Amino acid sequence: MTSVHENRSTWSKVAAATVAVSAGLLLTVFGASSAQAATAAPQAASQAASQSAAPVAAAANTGWIRLAHLSPDTKAVDIQLTALSGGQVLESLTNVIYGQVSDYMALPQGTYVVAMVPAGGDMAHPLIQTSINVTQGQPMTVAAIGTNAKLTTAVFPDDLTTPTDGQSRVRVIQASTTVPSVSIATSAGAVIATDAKEGTATNYASVPAGPWNLALTGAGAAASTTQITLGAGTVSSLFVLDNASGGVTIKSVTDAASVGAALPTGGIQTGGGWAAEHVAGATGARVSDTVGLALSGSMLAALALAILLVRRSNRLATGGK
Repeated sequence: MTSVHENRSTWSKVAAATVAVSAGLLLTVFGASSAQAATAAPQAASQAASQSAAPVAAAANTGWIRLAHLSPDTKAVDIQLTALSGGQVLESLTNVIYGQVSDYMALPQGTYVVAMVPAGGDMAHPLIQTSINVTQGQPMTVAAIGTNAKLTTAVFPDDLTTPTDGQSRVRVIQASTTVPSVSIATSAGAVIATDAKEGTATNYASVPAGPWNLALTGAGAAASTTQITLGAGTVSSLFVLDNASGGVTIKSVTDAASVGAALPTGGIQTGGGWAAEHVAGATGARVSDTVGLALSGSMLAALALAILLVRRSNRLATGGK
């Protein structure tokens, strides 16, 4: 008959064996996951480097467009950009509201189609749809403009030439439907727009960088003042929009900043965030899932081995085979 001391000795050996096996398996798992991470890191760095270099390499035949919702009585919309040849969807913006302007999108020169539908609507039945020719080195703003009953598309060429030191360049896009024309000047008397008609864009004017009080006047509209700050080296557009009280307001959007000529920057951050978050999340999930599955497998293997050792020990202790 087996003594308590012998049983304890047997269980101690079994426990020690189980711990040893588990430790070995864990070391194997973490070694494999570390190797995977080490392999993935250079690949990710290489991909990031190639992506960051891509705009510069592609600049020779690249143009840029951004999309704007400038229709005051049109509710939130979805906007889709597709290639005319093949119909590939290149960009989808959802739930874009009045006054929003997207970031610039770099595109190879060619012809593209912009379509807009009510938010959640079927792209097969757009409110408006137009073809856009993207040309080498030319940025442009493509806007849905006018009242809903007279909705149309306007294309405004953008000039992102860097201002001289201490200066800022600014223009006006007159998108108000309640005031047929507007004039805008700084408090120092610098004229930015004179009788700018609805649906038009002025040339860019150079003004010293810094805070400014802008005086807006227009036919049939009460004079108003807006405060803005123009950064040194920036290029901006002042969008004249309708407000809820029946008047007009000015919305300043940065077209470009002094970050190099390869790729324009600016606009209201519409879109792009989902892809960045989910690509990073997917990469992290793959590494953690591998470790989790391997750990589960190692624990099951250790448990099976422990049961086998206990059974074998019991058979030996009782004289069994």
